[in-house]
Amino acid sequence: MNIKKFLNIDIEPTPPELQLSVEVRCREIMASNDIDNIKRYATHLVRHQAKQDVFLASLLGFLIDNEAEKIIGERKKKTNFVNKIFRTRPTQN
Repeated sequence: MNIKKFLNIDIEPTPPELQLSVEVRCREIMASNDIDNIKRYATHLVRHQAKQDVFLASLLGFLIDNEAEKIIGERKKKTNFVNKIFRTRPTQN
């Protein structure tokens, strides 16, 4: 599955330079016989990814809150405009 947009934000493809860099690093790790360093590296990556996940979740929440506030503001403006045009009167009992 190739996602190209998320929350109306274009997701750009990974640049070839970064793809190559990642592939070279992966091959270095696979070729290594130093199990202890690989274990340390793997645990570091797991901890780092957890921090990234928390950061991205916070950022996503912030973006969603801002979008919601924007939409609410636009709806209020439309409602006020419609009320001014039709000058709605309160009903009398």
